[in-house]
Amino acid sequence: MTKHSEALSQIKEIIQKSRTFFIAGHIKPDGDTVGSALALSSLLKRMGKKPEIYSRETVPEYFSFLDGAKKIQVTDKVCKEYDCAIILECVNTERMGDIISFDQASFIINIDHHIHFNNFGTVNYVDPTASSSAELVYNIFKYFDIGITEPEAEALYIGLVTDTGKFQQTNTTSTAFEMAADLVAAGVLPSKIYEKIYACKTQSSLKLLGLALNTLKVTPSGLVSYMELKQSMYRRAQSNVTETEEIVNYAMMIPGVIVGMLFRETETPGLAKISFRSQSSFDVNKTAQHFGGGGHKNAAGCSIKGSLKQAEAAILKHLSRNVRIK
Repeated sequence: MTKHSEALSQIKEIIQKSRTFFIAGHIKPDGDTVGSALALSSLLKRMGKKPEIYSRETVPEYFSFLDGAKKIQVTDKVCKEYDCAIILECVNTERMGDIISFDQASFIINIDHHIHFNNFGTVNYVDPTASSSAELVYNIFKYFDIGITEPEAEALYIGLVTDTGKFQQTNTTSTAFEMAADLVAAGVLPSKIYEKIYACKTQSSLKLLGLALNTLKVTPSGLVSYMELKQSMYRRAQSNVTETEEIVNYAMMIPGVIVGMLFRETETPGLAKISFRSQSSFDVNKTAQHFGGGGHKNAAGCSIKGSLKQAEAAILKHLSRNVRIK
């Protein structure tokens, strides 16, 4: 934490002098974005502040048990002004869904742990070596020397466990385990979190998974696998994009595969979104960045203009420069 003590000191100063707060993360909110935002909001409320959490897209239903999750406001645009805006895991306002502009807040606190980032904040608390944004928010709690309540611990644990892939991905560090131990001591029940997040699925999400698995393809080399989701499949399963988070991981379960992908049609005609996963030896972040996206070495994403077939062809052609396809 000492290497970021200046940023943490500036964050503390800004929070102390501010009263109203805007909090938001990236579009397609995941466990790290939601958990980090909820923990921060709770901390600010305990300090007598007035935080509001916004999201461009609906928060997945399986996070609804978290304290405050149902109060997250889903909107296309926020017109109010704030003393401070806290932006989680966003390279720019577009990644947040453009729901606010930076001139709507006197101070901007930028919190991120991705390799690809921008220092757009009044304070930029960015650490690509951190397991998650939740880890950075946890450090804020520790720096402020404010005890973590059980609901806050649950929110932070959700961020940690989902962004480390249940402590199985390469961003799982000894620091992450130390944080997990502290959160369990604060009241988190890992079995409860597993049950809520991983062991309980809606019928619609399982139907959508089945439809995606039916599209599974593996390149002749056996090194790359991929699936696709069309808008018609969402309708058939009576599902939506919030239930796609885990699907790409199934592409990585085939022995020998080092790159797995999920290609998704969006509601915007002619725009495809791609999620990447990879084994530790292969950096999919470089592929995502080539197409204007980003993320982590083994988990990244991007968008491509065109149909799913065009997106698949473009990605496979680019990948073939670094991994054997045929």
